[in-house]
Amino acid sequence: MELPLDLLEHIYRATAIPVRYFDSTKNITLYCSGFETSPDPFDINPQIVNDLLLKFGASTKPMLEFEERVFLYGVINDINDCKVIVGPVLLGDSDSTKISEYAKRHKIDPVPLIRPCYLNRFISIIALIHFIRNKELIHGYDILANLQVKQLDTPVNPAYQSYVMDNVEREVRHLSYAYEKEYMRQIREGDTESIGNNFINTKDMDISSIEERVGRVAKNKFKHFEYIVCASIALATRAAIEGGMDASSAYALSDIYLQRLEKVDNIFDMLVLNQEAHLDFTTQVRKILDHNNRSSYIEKSKSYISNHLNKPFSLEDVADAVGISKTHLSRLFLRIEGIGLMDYARRKRIEAASNLLIYSEESLSTIASYLCFSSQSHFGMVFKKATGITPQQYRDRKGIIDIKSLV
Repeated sequence: MELPLDLLEHIYRATAIPVRYFDSTKNITLYCSGFETSPDPFDINPQIVNDLLLKFGASTKPMLEFEERVFLYGVINDINDCKVIVGPVLLGDSDSTKISEYAKRHKIDPVPLIRPCYLNRFISIIALIHFIRNKELIHGYDILANLQVKQLDTPVNPAYQSYVMDNVEREVRHLSYAYEKEYMRQIREGDTESIGNNFINTKDMDISSIEERVGRVAKNKFKHFEYIVCASIALATRAAIEGGMDASSAYALSDIYLQRLEKVDNIFDMLVLNQEAHLDFTTQVRKILDHNNRSSYIEKSKSYISNHLNKPFSLEDVADAVGISKTHLSRLFLRIEGIGLMDYARRKRIEAASNLLIYSEESLSTIASYLCFSSQSHFGMVFKKATGITPQQYRDRKGIIDIKSLV
């Protein structure tokens, strides 16, 4: 039974990576996708295929082959000795110069479209096809173990090849982009609790384990961690700015930690410093967000009061409306406004009563009832305490303004 062609079509559509499927004789192409809008290098120069299949031989394991260090092919055998060739792809970012050199080397004209692809993704595709056809799970490291290099190439730097293999093997343990995004989100949202939970206990800190999780950016271990901490502080700085921290303040805080980092003489203290920096940035963002939230609670409370001057309400009613406890709201309002919330409400009712006394002919009892005073006498007492005169004296002094005369 041959490999389902619709499966190869799905793989091609999902990845845009060329796929070609040969029968067991290697002479008949059962499926081909990837070069619809440009010449197929395998048709123009069949020797590319011949070289790949010759090197693959009777191997039952998938094979990778680099060409000129940046072009990559994959070959998979199936149970019927049919072959799947995936690629070529360009490792890393697009490079028109290298693609032109590839076309010239293989006498391909016009220059084909060769898409960029990263190694880990390419290996995943190879492993998927192998599993579907052969029912065998295979690790990326095992695929790289079969790495081949064309005879006409400049030999691949052994250090580069070793590095690639080590990184693929380490990929399971490497800090993922999703993890990094989550960590930055915690700083951006001022989530001090989660940031604290992420900290490595200094008593249990295993430097070799941490080193494996973050890859290798320098041969010298001390420099490696120094670079990692620098990058980490830079990311934390950006996240803090996105969280609302003033850019100049964030960069100043970053400078402080980088200057401290320069004086650190051991890896252990570097990691402690990194944790301290992350917590500091997160704490600063938390303060800003708390202040904004406090301001929001106050503004919402004031809005509620303004809209309910003619309705009875309590501190608990306002707290429920803004979404915090009445105790918290009471303390928050007093600290920020310098007056208790219900005193503020009473003051706003007096202001409203003053306007009604000037701009309306409503009786004192009607105004008192409308603004939820328990009685006219209560209204008079509160009004006089606030203004120094009674409501009637206020009206007499200010006089009733004829609204129509102002229009």
